[in-house]
Formats: sequence, C-alpha cells, structure tokens
Amino acid sequence: MENIKRIAVILVVFISLQTYAQQSPHYTQYMYNMNVINPAYAGARADLSIGLLARKQWVGVEGAPETQTFSANARTVNGIGLGLSVVHDKLGLAEATNFNADISYTLVTSTYSRLALGFKGGLSSYSNNLSQGVTPDNDVNADLSGTYPNLGLGAFYYEKQFYVGLSIPQLFKTPVYRLDNNEYSSGISKKLNYFATFGYVFDVNEKLKFKPSTLIKVSTGLPLSVDINANILYDKRLEFGVSYRYNDSVHGMVALLFNESIRIGYAYDHTLTNLGSFNSGTHEIMLLFDIGFKKRGRWLNDSSCYF
Repeated sequence: MENIKRIAVILVVFISLQTYAQQSPHYTQYMYNMNVINPAYAGARADLSIGLLARKQWVGVEGAPETQTFSANARTVNGIGLGLSVVHDKLGLAEATNFNADISYTLVTSTYSRLALGFKGGLSSYSNNLSQGVTPDNDVNADLSGTYPNLGLGAFYYEKQFYVGLSIPQLFKTPVYRLDNNEYSSGISKKLNYFATFGYVFDVNEKLKFKPSTLIKVSTGLPLSVDINANILYDKRLEFGVSYRYNDSVHGMVALLFNESIRIGYAYDHTLTNLGSFNSGTHEIMLLFDIGFKKRGRWLNDSSCYF
C-alpha cells in the first residue's frame, strides 16, 4: 500500500511539474508584483518602488517549485518608466534565473486616466542538473546549462480607482526543463503566456475599501488559469482577503501597511487538485517599499490609487 501511494505521488507531481514548466510563474500577491509580468506597469506605483518576494510551493513535496523575486521600478518627469527584475526559479533538478529590464511610456488620456505601453528585455540562465536524477530505467542524463534571450511587451490603463493590463512577458522559446542535448535555436515561442489583469477600488466608507481584482492567464495548449480576488483595506493600515484560482487552489492573504509606503504581506495557498493530498500548502511572503520624490510629470498621482 505504501508503494502504491508513493507511485501515485510521483505520477501526480510529474504531471503537475510538466504543466508548470510550460508556464510563466505567477504569484498570489501578483497585484503588488505586476511589473514582473507586465513591463508597462513600471513607474505606475511610485517614483521608486522596490519589492522582494519569496514563494515556496507545495510544501512537503520534494522538488516542488520555489521562486525568489527582486523587482525595482521608477519613473521620470517626462513619462518614462524604468524597471528591473531578477527572478530565480527552482523546480526539481532544474534552476533558472531571469534578468529583465523594463521600459514604459505613459500617455495622458484624461485628467484622471493614463495609458502606459511597455517593453521587457533581458537574459535568462538555466542549469538542469539531470545527472543527479534517476529514471525508472536507470538511465543517466547529462547536465544541461546555458543562457537565452527574452523579450516581452505589455499595456496598462489605469484611473483613480480602476486598472486593466495586458501582457506577454516572454516571447522567445525557452530551453529550460528540456531533457536532451539537442541543438537549441532561439525564436518566437509557440507556447506563449498571455496575461490579463483587472482591478477596482470601491469606497465603502472613510476607512474601508473593497478591492476586487482578477488575473487571467492563457497558455497555449494548457487550461485557462483564472484568479478571482477579494481584498479589504482598512484604515490604510491593514489589508486582508481571499482568492480562488479556478480548478486549482484557494488562497488567503494579509498585509500590514506603514505610512502608505511599506507593505509586508503573506499569502497561503491550499491546493484543490489531487496534489493537495500530498502537500501542506504554498507559502508566499512579500516586502514592498514605495518612495515618493514629488516627480509627478505626466504620471497620475492620487490618494485613491491603492493598487
């Protein structure tokens, strides 16, 4: 019985990791980490915004995904946004580090609305330590490593209490997670990841704000991924909420805000698929700094912007 259970775990994890490998990772607290997936978001939050995020997925499952993210973005008075992100992913015997720079340009569409267009470019290094693994047939695979380019694009429209974003963060093919040493040629990927984000801020009363948001991810050849979030912001100091990822997981999150410029957040994911029987959930922590230098320029600055 124990062997049957072990085999079941291996099969479920293998299928899940194969699915994960075809997708760009996203986060439960994505609404405060958006320039990683959408370069047009660079500069939208503050004159300088710096974020750190760590995510440990499917705790208790050996080789499950782990992600660490550093991001920073800033804006100039002439509507140019600049961003930088470093994302390190570890999945089983494979590791990848993505270095990307973002640039955006913001257009004034009305007194209280803006439209930003952005591009992302960078390099990714990967290392597949396959020689450390054992296959059912006791085959030995050679280690693989290398570096490949990346290019992405996005658009971000926002008002005082509403935003919508569209992006493709990775246009080029990736050799990460491949199992053979066949020659790799760069080019536009046939399995693109498309992201759409929506959010709104409702003023319930002077101290209470209701913040629903949605992230939709379309990955070629994979099921549609939809996150539906409902957050409450109290007195600009405490935020908490729940979210649901369609046919995948449910999440709870909480964050403390200090002087409206420092955010410490934590999220917990509970898996609803078969894999949920073999892990104790996913943990995600985040630290965000927003710094203002009064460089307003063409940017939209309003105290109602809480996204």
